Amino acid sequence: MQAIEYANKHQVPVVLTLGTRFMIDEKPQWWRDFIKKHVQVLAMNEEEAEALVGTKDPLLAAEKALEIADLVLCTAGPQGLYMAGYTDKEFKRKTQYPLLPGSIPEFNQYEFSRPLLKQNCKTPIKIYSHIAPYMGGPDEIKNTNGAGDGALAAVIHDITANVFHKLNVPESSKHSIPAISYSSLAQICKYANRVSFEVLSQSSPRLSKGLPDREDSLESAYWH
Repeated sequence: MQAIEYANKHQVPVVLTLGTRFMIDEKPQWWRDFIKKHVQVLAMNEEEAEALVGTKDPLLAAEKALEIADLVLCTAGPQGLYMAGYTDKEFKRKTQYPLLPGSIPEFNQYEFSRPLLKQNCKTPIKIYSHIAPYMGGPDEIKNTNGAGDGALAAVIHDITANVFHKLNVPESSKHSIPAISYSSLAQICKYANRVSFEVLSQSSPRLSKGLPDREDSLESAYWH
């Protein structure tokens, strides 16, 4: 709680990953209040999401979680993963990918936007992205331990990269927007999905090798 107090005071994002649905089941309202007061980035799987906000649909769960957090990652097993966040209406960017159907029609239309903390948006709008398992997922999954944590690590890495870049290239036009991340929501989804795939492809939750220097699934503009 002392660390959280320091982080909240100095505007350092607090990231919470829900460890098990049984713990959330015991005190769902306590956790909702705690997250709303202290947490900016929330990570969960579909079971933990159901325990927290009361819906099985991972997309609707992510949307509901935006009432208490600013950026949400919800892994959904063979469905892949969903992300939800906020951006300012002024900075929204339309996707170049096909619009996706779902419980929120065409929910990914602004997934090329970079997420912001809601308090930093003059006119906040909700943005969503989804990605299916990379290459359909591994042929054989020996152990699922660490897959969600690997996905979250990618999200945190992107947030940290934004801070690093701002410190080193403060005059970059990239920082004219008070975004929490370096990349767009769609790009973060790709990165998180790829790391999760690598973890699932082995029998250990710790990566034993790095990702490729240049990932084929990332558009060339990313490398520029």
